[in-house]
Amino acid sequence: MNQRKNKEGWDALRASYERQVENKSLEHLAQKRANKIAEIQLDALNVIHSGILKMAEDMDEVETYEVAGATHTRKVMRIHPRDLAILIDKFQSLIGAPTQINENRNLGIEVLTQADPDVLRDLLGSLRPRQVVGSTEGAASLAHPASARSN
Repeated sequence: MNQRKNKEGWDALRASYERQVENKSLEHLAQKRANKIAEIQLDALNVIHSGILKMAEDMDEVETYEVAGATHTRKVMRIHPRDLAILIDKFQSLIGAPTQINENRNLGIEVLTQADPDVLRDLLGSLRPRQVVGSTEGAASLAHPASARSN
């Protein structure tokens, strides 16, 4: 029996079979894990979607109540935008996406400290809104847009 085992390579066949069984079980576990992760992600998306729908539904909802004989109304929102932001943030971290995206923008203009003041004034003048020709209404606010801003 030992000679036949060595001649036909039973040990190698057994090792190969055990590797196949192990690989199949690992594949099965990986598939179960992937299915569970997909299920959790889908559930999280459903919760976020339901929250959005509930928030939209409650936006115009009001509740009346009485205090000292006077009837008052107040808005009734069970889900607020900050609650949805938290849910979306948690979902982003669950799927491995960045939870914060920082964006830097610039005009691509470099102004040196040695720049000629007249050139800077001309640049500022070209950036200010221009007055419509023939219109005198609002000329003061158009000439100085900073004075028209409310703080």
